[in-house]
Amino acid sequence: MRISEILKELNQLMEKGDSAALATIIAGEGSTPRKIGAKMLIRPDGSTMGTIGGGIVEAQVIKRAVASIKNRCLEVASYNLRAINDPDTDMRCGGSMTVMIEPVIPPDPVFIFGGGHVGFAIYNILSTLDFNITIVDDRKLYAASKRFPLAKKVLCAPFDKAFEKIAINEQSYIIICTRAHKNDEDCLRQAFKTPACYIGMLGSRTKVAAFKKILQEDGVPKRRINQLHSPIGLSIGAVTPEEIAVSVAAELIQFRANRSHA
Repeated sequence: MRISEILKELNQLMEKGDSAALATIIAGEGSTPRKIGAKMLIRPDGSTMGTIGGGIVEAQVIKRAVASIKNRCLEVASYNLRAINDPDTDMRCGGSMTVMIEPVIPPDPVFIFGGGHVGFAIYNILSTLDFNITIVDDRKLYAASKRFPLAKKVLCAPFDKAFEKIAINEQSYIIICTRAHKNDEDCLRQAFKTPACYIGMLGSRTKVAAFKKILQEDGVPKRRINQLHSPIGLSIGAVTPEEIAVSVAAELIQFRANRSHA
């Protein structure tokens, strides 16, 4: 299979927001099933495109690649193909090879519900970081592409219906900072129905406590409610929209780093 076909598939996965890993033979001595430069694409479910030689070695690389996608860590592994009876290789090529396993992770998707002052400030900071941003607001003035030119998507829709129009997965971050408590509650109810890894909401401790009580009475699992990041952002004494945005960006960076090393 041509490398160009593998790279094309990788690009398509990135466009869809899907992760993958690329395994490349970067060194080899003696007889090996594939030569330096051979590549194989591995998806999170272990399915592949291309080959680096097959056999147990390839199976081990696939296993390592799936883990590298989850851990977001590059790995380099060497294999001795000279050991005829080595159960770890089961190959008799007579050489050795080194494989670089590189996870390719698309920017994490962030959904900001509320395009007002705080939402705009959060967008400004996150757009300089490695995130794909979607803005949601029910007002055309605040859900305008010209207001958020670097956003991947800008959606104008009622907050309680917006979740039907967006795709939220396990890598997604949800930030709720609308102009009204009713909108925040609508967004929060819908957010807890998604597999989003992070849900954060702007608000006072009194507001958060009241929302948590209502949602728990409505049957939202307490474990899920306790995962809510609210008041949102690291505690740095932020007051202005710009300061709040800094605290939120810092919390997202910290959360992402902790997930990568979990």
